[in-house]
Amino acid sequence: MKMCRALTLAGLLLAIACAGYADTGGQPVKWSQLPDMVGGLDYSSETKVPSIVAADFLCEDGRPISDVHFWGSYWQTGIPTPPDGSPNSNGFLNAPAGGIEKFVLKWWSDVPVGQTVPFSHPGDLLATVEAIAYNEVFYGATTAGKEVWQYDVYLASNEWFEQQQGQIYWLSIEAVMANPDKQWGWHESKDHWNDDATQIYKGSPWYELVNNTYSVDMAFELTTVPEPSSMIALLGGLGSLLALKRRRG
Repeated sequence: MKMCRALTLAGLLLAIACAGYADTGGQPVKWSQLPDMVGGLDYSSETKVPSIVAADFLCEDGRPISDVHFWGSYWQTGIPTPPDGSPNSNGFLNAPAGGIEKFVLKWWSDVPVGQTVPFSHPGDLLATVEAIAYNEVFYGATTAGKEVWQYDVYLASNEWFEQQQGQIYWLSIEAVMANPDKQWGWHESKDHWNDDATQIYKGSPWYELVNNTYSVDMAFELTTVPEPSSMIALLGGLGSLLALKRRRG
């Protein structure tokens, strides 16, 4: 009975330690730019076109990136317009979800503003991950009716992206799809940091994504591993409980 109480308390300690990370699969958030669910658009980012969209972020604490969460939408050419002829977001109809064979995630160094062109953009390719396994969950629809999906990629430990604290990096995401008529786009964020997102389209150089008069940034969230001090405190608490059990036994 005493051991049961000790294990119950240990479970509570574990729950408390993980409570702040429950929404990201138990991992703390390292960087967050949430999707624009009002007028957010989607920008083609797939190997078929080919097109690549990339967004920059700042490494604030030096811990590796263990998981990547992002948002996107589908469209398909050749689908008839609705009977009433009403337009839809981006000029494309929503296509059924699915059909992505894998996502290609690439990490890049940063080329600052003015070094080569008057906007920052990805520099050297640092690492590539081909994510065959991923979660896809319906997130919601924008006010314009565009369906948005959330994607979760959980990286193996040998795929974690190591960084240097204080450095700016870029993430690009490309979908690999079997259907030649179906396309996928990375969804726009309501949050903006530093410079605009950039895109390569059909072999062009990187160019800045600007929609009329406002900046464009992409929706993604990066998670990392817990602070070592948190794990030490948790293990210390469990150790104390076991020592207490031994003394009482």
